[in-house]
Amino acid sequence: MKAILWAMLSAAIFGGIQGLNNEDGETKHLADDENLDVSQAMGDIVTTGTMNIEADNNDVLPDSHNTVHDLEKRAVELKKLHPIVKHTDEQQKGVDAKHEHTLYLCQRDYKQPCPLGFRHVVSDDGENRCIAPRSYTGPCMGQDLVYREMHEEEKVAWAQDCLANWPCVQCKRRYSDLCPEKWELKATDTSQHTCRATEDYEGPCKDEMVSFIRFNIEMQKQWSRRCHAWWPCDTSAKVGQPPDAELPITLGATLYRMTL
Repeated sequence: MKAILWAMLSAAIFGGIQGLNNEDGETKHLADDENLDVSQAMGDIVTTGTMNIEADNNDVLPDSHNTVHDLEKRAVELKKLHPIVKHTDEQQKGVDAKHEHTLYLCQRDYKQPCPLGFRHVVSDDGENRCIAPRSYTGPCMGQDLVYREMHEEEKVAWAQDCLANWPCVQCKRRYSDLCPEKWELKATDTSQHTCRATEDYEGPCKDEMVSFIRFNIEMQKQWSRRCHAWWPCDTSAKVGQPPDAELPITLGATLYRMTL
């Protein structure tokens, strides 16, 4: 490109010089001709030359121009492949309800510092930071959970707002207890072993009175998930390696899983 412009410029200057010779053969210098504006001629040459450049000619334009063009084209293609989905109010209610269901599939361990799958980092001054995994796509995506002290109620609220659950409590349950945690025997009906909710219980079954005498362990588990109340952990039991880990279908291993 530079070679073309220099050649055009040289030809114009040379032609101008030839035209300066008068009839008497006297040569005029460029500076002597008041009608000759060299700067204007040069400007015309550059303008005319650049106006003829083709926008998509890789041999003339720098690669950066074509790179930008390709990136814009690719951005349009990606937008078509991955459109931004905006939930309607009804759809958002459905998403929230679905998460509300998963929230109480088990007793959540809010003693843990971070939601399930989040990486916990503690700063030198005691600040907790929970960093989301790449797989997280909830409404709080791109926002780390940062706190110094966070109560259980605050963690529950954050889990509901950001659609990210805390891990389940891992322990062997003491299903032999007559009532689950935050429930007590009805004082006037001890013979029937009827349980009722205490003031600390805030689940959906607070108005119920239930006797679990005829419940098996699976029925107790189903009731726990429905009413968000859990039997206490058996602190005397060791949590970790189950019996017959290499043979998980043995009677001992099966009974261990049933009592979790």
